[in-house]
Formats: sequence, C-alpha cells, structure tokens
Amino acid sequence: MKHNGLFNRLSAIVLALTLIVSCGCALAEDSSSCPAAESETVAALLKVPDFKFFVREKGIGKGSCPVYTAPSEESIRLSEGNASCSVETEISVGGFENDWLMVRYEIKDKKARVGYIPPEYSKKLKAKANASKLAFVSIPLKLGEKIDITDNPRSNTTPFGTLPKGTEITVLGKYTYTGNWWYVETTLNEKLTRGFINREAAVLRVDGKTYDGIEALGFPAVSPMNTEKIGMITVRGSEDDAMIVRKHSNTSATMVARVYGGETYPCYGEEMGGNDRPWYYIWVDGVWGWFSSGISTFSADE
Repeated sequence: MKHNGLFNRLSAIVLALTLIVSCGCALAEDSSSCPAAESETVAALLKVPDFKFFVREKGIGKGSCPVYTAPSEESIRLSEGNASCSVETEISVGGFENDWLMVRYEIKDKKARVGYIPPEYSKKLKAKANASKLAFVSIPLKLGEKIDITDNPRSNTTPFGTLPKGTEITVLGKYTYTGNWWYVETTLNEKLTRGFINREAAVLRVDGKTYDGIEALGFPAVSPMNTEKIGMITVRGSEDDAMIVRKHSNTSATMVARVYGGETYPCYGEEMGGNDRPWYYIWVDGVWGWFSSGISTFSADE
C-alpha cells in the first residue's frame, strides 16, 4: 500500500508538471500571435514637427549668395553647380544650422528652391535674417520603393533626382504649408543632399515593416490630454473650403492647422465650447487642436 501511495503521488506530480508545460506552450503560442508593440520609430514619425519659412520682404543683405542643397560644401549644388539666390529682394528664411542659413527663394515660372547659404556669406546676413536655430529631428530609415526628390515643395515641383528603393534616408522634418512633404537627408550619386519627398507617395521601410503612405503609419495611441481615440470627424464642405483648427474650443482661439472639406481626422475628445456647440479634439497630422461640430460630422468608433 505504501508503494501504491508513493506511485500515486509521483503520478500526480508528473501530471501537474505536464499541465504546466502544456499551458506554458499554449501561452507562448498565444503571445507570439499578438500584434507587436508599436514601433518606437513609427511613434517618432507620428510626432515629427512641421517647420516653416518666414518671409523677409525687403531682403536680408546685398548681392547674391551660392546655395547648396545641404549645409555642406560637399553637398549637391544645383543648376550645374551654380545655384545662387539674391538676398536683396524678398526671400524666406528657415533658420541656421552651424552658421549655414536655410532659405527658400523664387525662381522662374513661380517655382521656388530651398537650400543653404554658406557661413562665409550668411554671417553677414544674421541681423536682417532674424532667424533662430533649426530644430530638426533625426529619424533614419529606408525607402521601400523609389521616389523623386525635389528642392521645390510646391505643386509645380520639378525633381532633381530619383532615390532608388532601399536608399537610406534620415527624416529631418515635415513641410505641409504647400503640399505634404517629408524633408530628408540622404545621398544621391554619392553626394550629400537634402530635399523633399511626397509623404502620400513615400513607401517607408521601418523596423522590418513597410508603410505605404502616411495613413499606414496609423494614429497616436494617446493624446496630450491622455485620452484615447473615440472616433473620426469629417470636415464639411468641398475640397476647396479651408477651415481652421484652433488651440482652444472657441472661434477666437489661435489657429494651429488648416483643414479642407471632405477630409477626415481622428478625434480624441469632446467638450462644449464657443457658440454652445460641441468641439472635437483632433489630430491633424502631428498637430493637436479643437474643431467645431458646426462644420464637421462625428462618427464614433464601434
């Protein structure tokens, strides 16, 4: 009987261990099928700030200056190595990087160019340029497909090259004042350059996964108010109707973004605001702000 009791106890232990191992395997299988945590790189891309240029109507100096596509004399200089701009007439400034001045200037056919004036010229322009240090990010990744690169972020853009699939780029910022662009640094024909690539058309290879266009990157999980997405809003009107997203939920608040009829945006909250209307807290491609229910339609997440 003692032997039988010992045998029974050993059998119970073996059975318990078998169950534990089986459950562990099952849990491991379940966890492997769960979606991976959000990529830190994707999260960083969702937060890339817009940058702007500031117009200096009366110019910032005298004469003309050479312009390079990146803040280095080893970078590409367009117009067969002769790209330059007049600083005596209206010009727009972006900011300084290591004493190189980023500018946007007009060329023929209402086109524009963006580039950098070298320090030996820009140091004389600082006072009138009245520009701060550039505040770019640095997010390295690869292109999933080929794409054109341009120095003219407008609808009448002309590319100065094509970046092949697999090209390593570094996202520095985004520019949405005219069009919708990533501003990137890369190499083209073995030379350093910076330029704009279309965010809608760009296929990005991030942490082993391909993202086709900006919508594929998804939306932020949590807003600055620590709220989660509750639905989507659709802007009323036609695609030519521009409307204002504001810093606070009233019509006198500062504009933080501009949206157009027919566009949709994720909503992270609602509160009663100006004109006794509900206002929606929305994410407009990296910018957070409030939008009136009087000019939008809300659809709750299921």
